[in-house]
Amino acid sequence: MAEQAAALAHRLRDGDAVLLTGDLGAGKTTFTKGVAAALGYAGDVTSPTFAIMQEYAAPTLLLHHIDLYRLDDPLQLEDIGFYEATDPDTPGAALVEWADLFPDEMPDDALAVRITAEGSKRRIVAEASGPRSKELLRAWSDRPSH
Repeated sequence: MAEQAAALAHRLRDGDAVLLTGDLGAGKTTFTKGVAAALGYAGDVTSPTFAIMQEYAAPTLLLHHIDLYRLDDPLQLEDIGFYEATDPDTPGAALVEWADLFPDEMPDDALAVRITAEGSKRRIVAEASGPRSKELLRAWSDRPSH
């Protein structure tokens, strides 16, 4: 999964939104750690379940890491700065865990990444919803396989 995360990381740019879904323990935070590491972020990347949002200033791109697991009302998204962090004009890329909890509130143009656990292996399926995310998915899908 680290290789897939790194491949995506090198294609991310300001304004991108990546919506991470999957069961508890599927690897959403692990995927985010892989993205951050590939961008050169040297600090700890932890699940922001209790903090809700963390920002990681990687040398090449700011990451907004958002975890919606503890929220129970879409009105709370405004309180945590969700809409600003996922706005295409905001510097940095947003990685949103548990995006499926509030599907109607997600950005119109986002890359949805579903991670499923199959024993000790992880399966990643991605879908794009707009022009930029389609471009991102195409670039990520065209990566050389190792």
